[in-house]
Amino acid sequence: MKIAAIIVCAGQGKRFDRFHKKAIFPLGGKPLFYHSLSVFATIAEIKQIVLVLRKEHLSVAKKSVCALGNQRIFFVEGGKERNDSVCCGLKALRGDITHILIHDGARPFVSAALVKRLIKELRRFPAVICGLPCRDTVKEVHHGFIKKTLAREKIFLAQTPQGFKLDVIKKAFCSLRDKKVSDDAQVLEVTRKRVKIIEGESGNFKITYPEDIKLAEAILKLEADKRGTKRG
Repeated sequence: MKIAAIIVCAGQGKRFDRFHKKAIFPLGGKPLFYHSLSVFATIAEIKQIVLVLRKEHLSVAKKSVCALGNQRIFFVEGGKERNDSVCCGLKALRGDITHILIHDGARPFVSAALVKRLIKELRRFPAVICGLPCRDTVKEVHHGFIKKTLAREKIFLAQTPQGFKLDVIKKAFCSLRDKKVSDDAQVLEVTRKRVKIIEGESGNFKITYPEDIKLAEAILKLEADKRGTKRG
């Protein structure tokens, strides 16, 4: 296996804050995307990392990533929709890459352990994602009224990274055409391909709204305090 990672950070972040750009929003003194990027950069199995950003964020990203000193990191301008941005990342892959991990740059607390578990399963299955079992009762709603209650034991909340055999995901994207999907696994669902799911991590949440930053900052502070206690 020759594995690459695509970190997608080219979204408009409309639900975040119209006055700030989510991808480069400072978290712990670093742009938001930097936190997940630094985790992927520590994993030796990953031979190439493609960071997909909006054109106006590329220069900021390149400056901030210099500190990592990692020659595996490449920068690519994203497209209009998320599907387009992933395709831009796929086109930038080296010719020897056989498998790909796709991650949302807005999930700063992905762990190396989760990434490695996903890679392990990717050796057995052509498509693997992580997700959390749903804890709450789930209602299907139509025009503001409950239509039915769904069986929550069958419901998982999808996370990233999501891993794929490269030729499988490429074929799926080619057949997607104009259909809109909310994550990369759905591309395979549309083409009726099976996708394996493993349990994700509660800490691997996505920054979507401004208040999510407060939670992320609290987590960083807690981690810093723990490190300080150990040194003491």
